Amino acid sequence: MPKSMGQKLKILYLMRILLTQTDETHSLSVNELIAKLADYGVSAERKTVYDDIETLRQFGIDIVMEKTR
Repeated sequence: MPKSMGQKLKILYLMRILLTQTDETHSLSVNELIAKLADYGVSAERKTVYDDIETLRQFGIDIVMEKTR
């Protein structure tokens, strides 16, 4: 069970961030995504952000991930 209403909306906020603030030439790191979710009052951990991105990909959202160090 989510800790707050914001947690229930987390994947929707993540989708909004990805659709409005990223494109082929503008990417965001997971840490940047976590910070942007915090702007909506939603806390997130790295693993859950990766899980949510995979869920959005399965839903049909075109998300390209690039692993860097």
